[in-house]
Parts: sequence; structure tokens; C-alpha cells
Amino acid sequence: MPGRPGLLLLLAFSVLAPPGSAASARLSSCRRFGGATVFCSGRNVSGVPEELPPEATRLLFVGASLSSLPCRAFAPRNNGSSGGGGLRQLAFLDCPLRTLPGCALAGLPRLRELDVALAQLAGLPRGALLGLGRLSKLAVRHSRLEALEEGLFDGTPALQALQLQGNRLTTLPPRLFQPLPGLQALSLAQNRLAELPAETFQPLLRLRELRLSDNLLRRLPPRLFRPLAALRELFLDGNRLAELPRGLFAGLGRLRRLHLQHNALGRLEPPGLLAGLPSLAFLLLQDNQLARLPAGLFRGTPRLVELSLARNRLRDLPAGLFGNLSELSVLSLAHNRLGRVAAGTFRGLAGLGRLQLRHNALAVLPRAAFANLSSLEALDLAHNRLESLPEGLFDANEALVSLALEGNPWRCDCHLAPLAAWLSSLDHPLGARVLCRAPAPLEGRTLLAAREEQLLCPCQPGSARCRVDAPPPTEETGALDRDA
Repeated sequence: MPGRPGLLLLLAFSVLAPPGSAASARLSSCRRFGGATVFCSGRNVSGVPEELPPEATRLLFVGASLSSLPCRAFAPRNNGSSGGGGLRQLAFLDCPLRTLPGCALAGLPRLRELDVALAQLAGLPRGALLGLGRLSKLAVRHSRLEALEEGLFDGTPALQALQLQGNRLTTLPPRLFQPLPGLQALSLAQNRLAELPAETFQPLLRLRELRLSDNLLRRLPPRLFRPLAALRELFLDGNRLAELPRGLFAGLGRLRRLHLQHNALGRLEPPGLLAGLPSLAFLLLQDNQLARLPAGLFRGTPRLVELSLARNRLRDLPAGLFGNLSELSVLSLAHNRLGRVAAGTFRGLAGLGRLQLRHNALAVLPRAAFANLSSLEALDLAHNRLESLPEGLFDANEALVSLALEGNPWRCDCHLAPLAAWLSSLDHPLGARVLCRAPAPLEGRTLLAAREEQLLCPCQPGSARCRVDAPPPTEETGALDRDA
């Protein structure tokens, strides 16, 4: 379950506190650790400590049996205790909280971080966060939230990070984030959102990271992200998006990372869909249903460093598709249906270091397929339909240190002899494993285990490396052999 490793770490910390200390006695089942931190762990903890050390700034409940908090649970006590007035961080981890009344968090004027994880909250009332004017980080994760009321964030104008992943949210009020102009990171991942109002993110002018992964989104309003001029990272993976509207990414000139994998995208149109993304460095499109790509798709993304188109339905690639991507370092086209690669397909990829073409339908490669890839270090051609490779195919790839060739129906004859000679001449192994499928005498053996005189072809006019197959014995020649 998400969050468990962190919980175990916190529990380990709590064990380190001296059990016989005076602080432990005053705090019952809670223990001090590191002076300013108080841990309250175990199912025997059912309420907030009556007395907290005045120097305490962190209070963490881990695996406690807290199901609710009373009104003003952290306010100063009648006995003179300062309550939680000095707390800056408060966490409820793996506690069965069912409700958070509007007055429960009163008395925490200095609180900066509030973290609730693995709770049983169905919702947060409008006044739940009142009085938390200095709160900069709020996390309510994996806590069964089904709804959020408009006005919930009216009292938290300083909020910079909001994590709401792993809940059951189906809709959002259109103006929910209106009071949060300083928000920089927002996660709504792993919810049940099927649609978003067009004005949802309108006030978030400083937002740098937006996570909408693993929801039920089928379509997005064209202007949904238009106000997010400061956005650096956008996660839309794991949804049900079949198409993207014109202008969806307009205005996102600072965006560096875009995740669109694990959707139902069948096309990337209209033309210019990515034109407004000059800073984009990482684009993930794997696990969609793309059958073709527009020729100018990447014309407006010259700074791409990593591009994944794996696990789609691509049969061919338009000429010049990658011509503008001189900074691209990683390109994955694995698990598609590519039947051919033209000589100029990878032209322009001067900085490409890793190229993945495994699990396609490639039967033939032109000699110049990788001619301009002088920086290529890793090439994966495994599990295609290759029987041979043209001589000199890798002549320009002097930086190559890894070459995957397994899973092809290699025919180990004169056409593969140059490959065998090249592999044998290398000072460093490339990991290339070529297992012969034919001819019959070499079936199941590796190419490098075959002797040079075995890598022959039937004689053809002009052939230098060939064998003359003996004609089948006739009745006459057979009788002569017997007589001899």
C-alpha cells in the first residue's frame, strides 16, 4: 500500500526514543525524539496528548487509533499548557480518522505542514482548515476522500504544495483553487475524476507541477491549462484520453516534462499540437494506440532529450519526423509494428545515445539506417524479423557499447560473415547474441561459434564467398561409388 515504507521508517525512529525518560512519562504513549519531535504510535493512542513540550515543533501520530479530533484539540489548556501553539508539522499516518471538524485544528497558528495518510475521511468540511494561515504544505493521501467543498482553502493563502492523490474524488468545484495563487505543486493523481471544469486551474499562475495521473479523464477542455504559464511538469498518464484538443498546450512555454503514456490516444492531431512547447525535454507517449504520426509533430520541440513511442501501433515513420531533435538522447520505438526504416529516418539525431527498436517487424535495414548516429551507445534490434544485416551497417557508430540482436531468425551464411568478422574484431564486447536459425547445420549455434568457412552462400554469378553444393547421387554414380 502506498506510504507503508515511510510509516515503517517513522516507527523505527519512535523506537529510538528513551522509554524511561521524563518526557515519555508525561506524554503517556508518546515519545520525544531529537528534542523537537514527538511520536505517538500504537493503537493504544486514542487522543491528543494533554501536555506537549513547549519546544515541540513536530507531532506525528503513527498507527494510532484516532478516529476523530475534538474541537480545539491543540489549543492551550486550562492547566497552563501551551498546547500545540509551537507546532510547525503535524501528521496523522495510518490513523482511522473519519472526520475533521472545522474547529479541530484551531490553535495551530504556526503550522506549516499537515499530512494525513491512510485515513477514512469521506470529505473535508469548508471550515476544516480555518486558522492555518501559514500552512505551506497539505497532504491528504489515500484517505477515501470523495468530495471537497468550495471555500475549503479560503483560510490557507500561503499554501504552496497540495497532495490529494489516492482518494475517491469524482468532481471538483470550479473555483476550488481560487484562494491559492501561490500554489506551486498540485497532485490529484489516483482519483476517479472523469472531467474537469475549464476554469479549474485559472488562478494557479505559479504552479510548476501538476499531477493528474491515473484518473478516468476522457477529454480535456481546450483552455484547461492556458493560465499555467509557469508549469514545468504535467502528468496526464493512466487516463482514458483518446484525443487532445487544439491549443491544449498553448502558453506552456516553460514545460519540460509531459507524461501522456497509458492512455487511448489514436492520433496526435491537429497539426501543431506540440508547437507551444519549446522547452519540452521529456515526452512519454508509450502504451497508446498511435498508428501514425504527423510529419511535423516535433517541429516545435527542439529541446527534447527523451522520447518514448513504445507499445503503440506504428507501421512506418514519416520522412523528417526527427529532423529537429538534435538534442534527443533516448528514443524508444519498441513494441510497435514497424516493417521498415528508411535510410533517412533518423537524420538529425546527432546527439542520440540510445535507440530502442525491439519487438517490431523489421526484416531489412538499409546500409545507411544509422549512418548519422555518431553518438549512439546502445542499439536494440532484438525480436524482429531480421535474417541478415548489410555490410558496414555500424561503421559510423564508433561509440557503440551495447548491441541487442537476439530473437531474430538469423541466417548464418555469407551475408552475416561481415558481422561476424566485425564482432570478433572488437576490443570490448557489445553483448550481441546472434543465434543461427539457418542453414540447418548451424541451427541453434551462435554466429561467433561458426567457422569462417561455414558462412557461405550457394554460388551465384559474381559471388566471392560461396559453396558448390554436390548434386544428389544418381543410380549411376551410386553404382560407381560402390564399385570403387
